[in-house]
Amino acid sequence: MADIYEALASAIYLAKQALSGLTGEDQRIRASGLYANWTLGNYQVGDIRNAQNQTWECFQAHDTTTYPDIQPGNAAWYTFWRPLHGRTPETARPWVAPQGAHDMYKAGEYMVYTDGITYRCLSDTAYSPEDYAQAWEAQAMTGVVVDAASGEVVL
Repeated sequence: MADIYEALASAIYLAKQALSGLTGEDQRIRASGLYANWTLGNYQVGDIRNAQNQTWECFQAHDTTTYPDIQPGNAAWYTFWRPLHGRTPETARPWVAPQGAHDMYKAGEYMVYTDGITYRCLSDTAYSPEDYAQAWEAQAMTGVVVDAASGEVVL
């Protein structure tokens, strides 16, 4: 039998092969530890990478040797990459302000806002809970739902 390191390497290899078959954002987020961290390079539409505590999908092919400003945190980054949004409280990722229709939050998606509260999106929006509270429903840690606009518990 192979040693433990060979077995682990084989398991990681098989898991990475399976990543190409993942289609849902929740599936990709749950498997995010298997995606490579972003580095300078050539990217194709659909490539997935981790950067800035997020899992990102490339939606416009590019090569960072030609366009070195396309790096996490730079304004150009958001023209080529979009954050994956969780569909459950468990896959909620930190809030990233949308830059356009390609990365706006859709009804039923979850995110963790800057106040540390997890919110569920009620209607498609590019606005935060502070800017458009009607589009968000705060999720209490105990499973109690809190209305984002009023701060009241919803029964």
